Formats: sequence, structure tokens, C-alpha cells
Amino acid sequence: MAKQNEKHELASDVQICPRCSAPEVRKSILHSRDGLLHKLAYRPYRCRACHLRYWEVSPVKVVVYTILIGPALVLSILWLLTTDRFASETSAEAKQISTDNIEPVKEDGATELQMGLRYVIGDGVVKSPKEAASWFEKAANHGSAEGQYRYGLALQEGRGVLQDYNASFHWLEKAAQQGHPQAQYSYGQLYRAGIGVEVDRVRAYLWFNLAAAQGVGEAASARDSLVWQLEPNQVSAMQAEARRLSQAIAVKASENTK
Repeated sequence: MAKQNEKHELASDVQICPRCSAPEVRKSILHSRDGLLHKLAYRPYRCRACHLRYWEVSPVKVVVYTILIGPALVLSILWLLTTDRFASETSAEAKQISTDNIEPVKEDGATELQMGLRYVIGDGVVKSPKEAASWFEKAANHGSAEGQYRYGLALQEGRGVLQDYNASFHWLEKAAQQGHPQAQYSYGQLYRAGIGVEVDRVRAYLWFNLAAAQGVGEAASARDSLVWQLEPNQVSAMQAEARRLSQAIAVKASENTK
């Protein structure tokens, strides 16, 4: 029953996290420490992925208070709150990054990844593709699969960094081999299009198959479109290779969590 209520709550009020763009957002409860103005006109949300707690205007509250106290005062309240809309509390993980001190306290992939994401969306800093790419590179070098994926895309698109297809191939490969679903799909695309590597539809099929198994819908469509361009023995070989890689990735992930 609790899971059904949770699904209903998510479905009835769709939100996208302003920090990490994840759709897994739920309504948060009000706390005694929350400001009065926020309680009057805003509704708190919590991202399940990065744990950010943030505020959005509540249309119901605005309508009620407009009727009760008049539109002019309501607009004034909303204007006062605009500047600190994202001045929200975060989980212990997110608090590793201080808004007063932009430099992370230690070098690790998770912290550096969060720094890169902050520069992507302008969370407490000025948006900067160059700074974002720089932090993603650091995260990538420290083994973050998400950092490797994002840095690989930045290199592929030339966003905040010089466009470099060979380097993009390198980093997307690393992320894909760690089991990152979107990286596996993007890596397959490089093989299919011949970007940073010779065209290889057989290898493209392999990585599309791995990504599709993790729920990437575009990868499933791309995989199925390639089946008819391959020989049956090629398809069988790549399906066996996909099983082997999938098991190897799972074993490595399990070892890393010990």
C-alpha cells in the first residue's frame, strides 16, 4: 500500500530535479526551521537521486492567499522569495560541497562530479560549460562512471572543451565498461557512425544490447534496427559476448562495494 501511495504521489505531481535532472522527485515535509514565507507560498520537494531539497511555487496556496489578502501582497511575497528559491538543505552527501567555498575539500570522483553538475545548472555558481567539463574530467580520472560519461559527451560535442572524437571514444568506453547504461548506448552510437573509431555494426549491436538490457529504450530500437544488417552467427556471438560482459561488470561492481 505504501508503494502504491508513493507511486501516486510521484505521478500526480511530476517534477524534475533542478540539480541532476532526475525525475525521481517526491514531496518533502515542512520543517519548523523552514521560513514563514516559504511555508506560505511554496511547496518543498526532495530528489531521490541527489537528495537535493528545493522549493516550487504552490499554485493552490497562491490562489488561496490571493483571495484572502489580495494579489499585490502575494506578488510581493513571491518576488522576495525568488532570489533564494534554491537555498535549500541537502543530504549529508550533498553537504560535502560548501556554497561558501567552491573548492571541494578532497579529491574524489563523487565530489568532483557534483561540482561539474553545479556548473552545468548554475547551482550557487555562474553557469560555465568550461568549468563543468574541467570538473567532469577530474571526476573521470578518479573513476566516476558518470564523470567519464559526461566528459566523453563534452569532448564529442566540443562543449566547454576542444572537440576530440578519439578522446570522447576513450572516456565513453571506460564508462560503458563500468556498466553506465547511457554510456553504453552512446558508445554503441560511436561504433555505428564511425566516430573516433572505424564503423563496426557488430560492436554497435553488442553495446546497444547491453544498454537496452538496462532499460535504455533508444538502445533497444537501435539494436533491433541492426539485427537485419548482421549475419546470424555475428548476432549469436555478440549476444554471448554481451552475457559475458554483463556478468563481468556485475562481479566488478560487487567487488567495489565490499
